[in-house]
Amino acid sequence: GEQQHAVLCPHGGPDGQGQPPAEAAGTGQGHHGAHRPDVVVGAAQHLHQGLGVAGEGPGPGPAVLKTRKARRLKQAKEEAQMEVEQYRREREQEFQSKQQAAMGSQGNLSAEVEQATRRQVQGMQSSQQRNRERVLAQLLGMVCDVRPQVHPNYRIPA
Repeated sequence: GEQQHAVLCPHGGPDGQGQPPAEAAGTGQGHHGAHRPDVVVGAAQHLHQGLGVAGEGPGPGPAVLKTRKARRLKQAKEEAQMEVEQYRREREQEFQSKQQAAMGSQGNLSAEVEQATRRQVQGMQSSQQRNRERVLAQLLGMVCDVRPQVHPNYRIPA
């Protein structure tokens, strides 16, 4: 039909677009009248051979077709593997950048908390150094200043 002609004909589409073959140019039959059934069958066989389809007539044997197919499958597998690796690297890099952004803010927060803790500890240490002598003097004064008294709850037996 017309569609088959469009696929098989190297000279143009179903409405005769393109250049007609030289032998049909002066015959008045036009481009479409120049095809013969044996030419169409030959073109179909040529297409089958070009596509690697096993059929009648000369062409590559099954072993050659098998090795071609295996080679194409291996190449497709390698290409797919490379695409997967590239996608994985991109996702990993994106994850690392997001993690760095999240950890960066947490890292600053933890550094601020650590710095505040150091300031508090230093303040306590300096306060302890300032008040140490006074507290020790007060404690020693209370321990060494003994005033004998009778406890208010003690009752003298009569």
